[in-house]
Amino acid sequence: MLERERNRAAGEQMPTIRAATDDDYERVFKLTRQAFNFPTSMRERARGDFNPANVRVIESAGTVMASLRIHPFAHVWGGRAIPAAGIGGVAVPAEARGKGHASALMAETLREQREAGTVLSSLYPATVPIYRSCGYGYGGIRTQWKADLSLLPPRGPLGVETFGSADLEGIMACYDEVARTNDGLLARDHDWWDRRVLRSAWEEGEPYCYAVRENGRVTGYVVYRLERSKDDWRATLACRDLMWTTPDAARTLLALGAMHRSTGVRLTWIGPATEPLSDLLTEDHANVDFRFRWMLRLLDVPAAIEARGYPPHVQATVTIAVHDPLLPENAGPWRIEVSDGRAKVVPGGAANATADASTWASIWSGLHPAADAVRIGGLEADADAIGALRSIFGGPVPWLADFF
Repeated sequence: MLERERNRAAGEQMPTIRAATDDDYERVFKLTRQAFNFPTSMRERARGDFNPANVRVIESAGTVMASLRIHPFAHVWGGRAIPAAGIGGVAVPAEARGKGHASALMAETLREQREAGTVLSSLYPATVPIYRSCGYGYGGIRTQWKADLSLLPPRGPLGVETFGSADLEGIMACYDEVARTNDGLLARDHDWWDRRVLRSAWEEGEPYCYAVRENGRVTGYVVYRLERSKDDWRATLACRDLMWTTPDAARTLLALGAMHRSTGVRLTWIGPATEPLSDLLTEDHANVDFRFRWMLRLLDVPAAIEARGYPPHVQATVTIAVHDPLLPENAGPWRIEVSDGRAKVVPGGAANATADASTWASIWSGLHPAADAVRIGGLEADADAIGALRSIFGGPVPWLADFF
């Protein structure tokens, strides 16, 4: 499955796409450093995060021409965890760009992941066209919010306590409760928590970790670092995670931020595109610091539709067709029947909704309602199909707390 060789042109040496080895670390780091402007100081810190089994390279005449990293995880949609392959660190050296290396590496990796039973792939695009050509569409929005500390409630109704790796069970349960009631968040395992949340090779500064309990149960927690801006000696409280399940937990965590007013200036956190936490500020001055639309790919269309959860009251039927040159197995037509919170997908029938793979990814995620997909020219569908798709895939705007 790996070690596949792909011809670029007759008479040329065939590049090899393969899994990385430990000996590839320096070459892969050199590529990613040039692509993403990583400082040299990260070389040793990032080495511990390098798992060659999850790195793919394309090599020609002993030279690595491109690399990428696979993050095996799951996304939560409709309260159900769905196996996914996060793609990150897609890098090509400047002298080899424009020759199709990244496209070939992406295509082979997506085929490999589908064959392994993975039904979704997601990524943050540094550039969009290459990933659209591979069948990715926009899947959700990662939004960083900011608010001055003066807007936070000065006191919270509950106490806070520090936590660490030994206290993770309750923290993970709190996060999982948030994930079940939103769409798009990762289903984090212990390894992800350890390497990506509590400590990270990619972030500077010490993480501060606090939790709130009600009746012995964690109902909120925060992980943040203190960052100093170039033009202001006072700190920004940069939250890696700010999660809460009750109003008292939310107010308490905001008040913890307010306790930094003497040496701090603002709080930043990642939240949904429409952030209910902002309703707890004294004024409507929570602003978007930045937003990043991430992309999604349905590797196995019928399996992806059956894997996610749906509102239990929805009862709808629609037949779709998919234009997917990279993975023609997805073509269909597929008859979708949704009831009692689940979907059943069977082949056959006359399609009354047709779109390419990237458009279906955005509809499936709930980011684009079917009517909007028609208006931007991505979907051809009759009125009944538009209504059914709106009922089936409607929901909260998907978001992610994690960057990879």
